Amino acid sequence: MEPTYRAFGLAFGSELALPGLPTTLDEPAVWIRRGSISAWQGEPTVQYGERFRFRGQECAIHFPVHGFHGFIRDGNLIQFEADAAKDDVSRLHVLGSCTGALLFQRGLVPLHGNTVSAPSGSAMLVGKIGSGKSTTTLALIRRGHRLVADDISAVSFEGTQPSVAAGYPRLKLWKTTLQQFGLDSQKLDRVRFDIEKFNYPVDTDFCDEPKTLRAIYILQPGDSPEVRIHALAGIEKLDALRPHLYKIRFGDAIRNWPPLMGKLCRLADSVRVSIVERPREGTTIEEVAMAIDQDLAAG
Repeated sequence: MEPTYRAFGLAFGSELALPGLPTTLDEPAVWIRRGSISAWQGEPTVQYGERFRFRGQECAIHFPVHGFHGFIRDGNLIQFEADAAKDDVSRLHVLGSCTGALLFQRGLVPLHGNTVSAPSGSAMLVGKIGSGKSTTTLALIRRGHRLVADDISAVSFEGTQPSVAAGYPRLKLWKTTLQQFGLDSQKLDRVRFDIEKFNYPVDTDFCDEPKTLRAIYILQPGDSPEVRIHALAGIEKLDALRPHLYKIRFGDAIRNWPPLMGKLCRLADSVRVSIVERPREGTTIEEVAMAIDQDLAAG
């Protein structure tokens, strides 16, 4: 009998082993299946080269360099075709791009960021690649925060305030980051066999239930001589959040899922959105984490 895993408040019945994810006895709401992927039929609503095609509740994903094909439909099926000897690569795409598309189909708002929770509230960290999201997240965990989501922060609007669903109980960290915190990469599994990025489990520091979102911090290097946090207001908040939808451009997301615009506006209206500017050189991640921690506590 295949295991059923839990992430983002959903039970995943999976033919692909997903080590590190908690299991559940719940009836699966999503199925992950191996199988051949048929050629895309008709015109997509949104297309990014040969990699991504979207049309309503259908999405095709192709990573030719890895020989991976994925098909996501109706928010309840992820089907993939790939070499069984490369399941580490398949897991990366299934838990990344494929799950992101599935969350869009289910009416959630997936943002490319990490979310942590502390007694003072829950906060999401977003930013461009290399801005320090995962490193800052680890520093915040070391300051007493708990991890809610890594890489994909799925925002739900079921309650009166937006909340982030519990994602995966691990951080994906580069070897240099692990060394910076005195951690041994040799004891960890690689994210992918050909890169020095590793899965760092945070089981004891993981929050396995959704958390009401209080603030979003956008990390970016700047010319400031010290760490500065600048709160945004009005339409600035929406404009700042738009680039951080998970692997899909804002205009294309609205075109394929029109209700998404209203949810983004509601998100921008409901939480504090701030720019965290740090010097390009000379500032430690601990200083950035401390500034975020203090700002979140101050409210």
